[in-house]
Amino acid sequence: MRRRFVVLTTLTLVALGLLYMTGCGNKVTPPETPPSQTPETELTYAPLPGDTTTFRVRFYWNGYDKDGEVMRFHFAVDEDTLLPPKEWHTTTSKDTSLLFLVDPVLEVGRHVFKIAAEDNDGNIDPTPAVRFFAAKTVPPTSRITRGPASFNPIVGPNFTFEWEGIDPDGGETGGKTPVDSFEYQLLLIGAFKEAGHEPLPRFDERFYVDLINGGTAHAMPAPYDDWKWIGIRSLKNRFRNATPGEYVFAERAVDLAGATEKNLAYGNNIRHFTVSLMNPGPALEIRASVLTLPLPKAIGYNDIPRKPLQIFEGETLSFSWEAKADSYGGEIVGYTYALDDTSTFPGLDLLRTGATFAPSKLPPGSHFLFVRAVDDGGLITNAVIPLTIVHPTFKDPGQPRSILYVDDSTPPGVTTDRTIGVENFPRDIDEDDYWLIDPGILNGLAPVTQWDTAQAGFGEVEGRKAPEPRDLATYTTVIWNVDFQNGVGNPTGLFRTLVGGAYSELSGYLRAGGTLVLSGFLIGGNVINPSTILYANTSRGICLSLEPGTDVYNLAYFPRLMMGVDGAKAGGADLRTAGGKDFIEARPTAVGMAMGLATVEVDRGELGSGAKWIVYRGGEPNANRVPGLVYVDGWVMARNFACTDHPSSVFRLEDDTRPIAEPIFTYHGVRTGVNEDGGASPREGYVVGIRTQAHDVGTQGGGIISRGNASGAMGRMVHLAFPLYFMKTDQAAYLVQVSFDYVNQSPTLP
Repeated sequence: MRRRFVVLTTLTLVALGLLYMTGCGNKVTPPETPPSQTPETELTYAPLPGDTTTFRVRFYWNGYDKDGEVMRFHFAVDEDTLLPPKEWHTTTSKDTSLLFLVDPVLEVGRHVFKIAAEDNDGNIDPTPAVRFFAAKTVPPTSRITRGPASFNPIVGPNFTFEWEGIDPDGGETGGKTPVDSFEYQLLLIGAFKEAGHEPLPRFDERFYVDLINGGTAHAMPAPYDDWKWIGIRSLKNRFRNATPGEYVFAERAVDLAGATEKNLAYGNNIRHFTVSLMNPGPALEIRASVLTLPLPKAIGYNDIPRKPLQIFEGETLSFSWEAKADSYGGEIVGYTYALDDTSTFPGLDLLRTGATFAPSKLPPGSHFLFVRAVDDGGLITNAVIPLTIVHPTFKDPGQPRSILYVDDSTPPGVTTDRTIGVENFPRDIDEDDYWLIDPGILNGLAPVTQWDTAQAGFGEVEGRKAPEPRDLATYTTVIWNVDFQNGVGNPTGLFRTLVGGAYSELSGYLRAGGTLVLSGFLIGGNVINPSTILYANTSRGICLSLEPGTDVYNLAYFPRLMMGVDGAKAGGADLRTAGGKDFIEARPTAVGMAMGLATVEVDRGELGSGAKWIVYRGGEPNANRVPGLVYVDGWVMARNFACTDHPSSVFRLEDDTRPIAEPIFTYHGVRTGVNEDGGASPREGYVVGIRTQAHDVGTQGGGIISRGNASGAMGRMVHLAFPLYFMKTDQAAYLVQVSFDYVNQSPTLP
């Protein structure tokens, strides 16, 4: 029975299926396909509605489709949102970063962002996700780094400006980044750009700063709005063939959001200059091993007339040079040079910034050093340095001893009468007689010739004139007497030759092997510039106070290399309570006594006594008591000769067992106070006399200098901080004799 039931059931189902297939089941239908649904879009991360954010905005979104899948997204910004979504930008990403512009002046801009998903059926979300917000930026800053200077320099028609800028919030993460977009104006004063506009007025700094800062986004304020800002994506602009005239240049930075730099400053962003018909060319500066300062600059194709540099034969001359074209924004592309023959000019080389010439290249006579600098615009500057090589005949074998007495003293006295006001200073002729006329203190030493610096410079703008190398070349010894009247308007000849010029005739003579005895007032103020340096840094000294390689350090070469002095205690205070005018004796050191020196006293006495230095002039005692000489320095010796940290063996010496410079006299003054009953003189015990042995300048290494082996060595020297005229005559004559005997034995002499 059970099997039968199963069979019948099966047959019944088969029969029903056949009926359906043959049309008998037309009352049974499949369900309808549901309509396709549009996707939905949402912003998962974006600025809050109506919020203000930075100009660099990050958006995140997502999309959903109930009956399919999201294939891509359509997005639009600002005006593009008015277009049909099919025309919007598309992306498959779910995030992006966008940069939004702001008002260039207000630095804020309002924006809208919309995003809509598209599904696999091509349906686009009809209700895109939207966000209204404002973008803000911090304006950039910039400055001019190269170009014509601010205060109306004259440049040629070819000039260049360079600049740089920082955007404080332009980086990928909102930090600082260099600006890569700028705008500039080149305003021609007195001109206009478009008809109907007023010409720019005459230059006034305040007016033009306000005008440039007061403009709209892209133009100057009316009525000068025909001058437009010019955009540039570069850090420089070369202007070529500019119309001659007066100009104002301005530049400003523009950030990625379009905001422009504000508060442009004169000098920093704004320059005023005048264009001439031709460029002057680079400014070429030349230095040399024998020069304390650079030579006057050469500018342009034709050099200025130059007086020949007289250099003693035997010097190895090293020259270095550097040119700059900053005044008009140019760049140097190369240098070249030639000695005497310009047909041998080598090619341009930016690294060819110097040359050294051995003595064999510079025989006695005239020579010319030609140096050329060329800029990126092809402008050329030539320098022509004339050289006269002087043979030091005083070194020739058999050359007799001879003295050049340099009278660098112009005492203020004008009468032989010892009257109030001038009684302490002789006439010039009286002092000449003291030195030269029998029984002058130079008598019997060697033949003497006088050089008067005041007479040599009479009628010339420069004033006192020191002897030149050709004037020094025949003399084995120079005895130089200098006074204290060394001022800016009338410097002494000693100051002129040691400090006041690029080349020192006296130091060149000494480097050639000549010898020197130096005496006078205020020696410290005559051998260094500015004169206060030697005095102001007594505690530290010039060796610690001056930076090697600087001009002021180079100008200190005489106290460093030829005296071994590091500082000085000035002797110019006037009041007795301060210890002024107190020098009365130079006392020999052990070294001085070994030379045969003895105490040297000031020849002093009351008015009418016949003394050379009147100790009392009447009147108020504190102001008029003058028991001793004024303007006598007390020197501080350098720990290391020439301020070098190297041992003295780097110098070639005549005696390497002794210091190069040795004190031979010390200062002795009366006690302070009106009645001379106070403390010791402020300069008591300081050095007032030095002897310096023959030596080189420390560039040739160690070794012993001897006769016949003294090439490149300086001769012996004696330096005295006090004037010999005012000392007792017999003592002064003996001191001169001993000093001359010392320098006369220099191994640099034949």
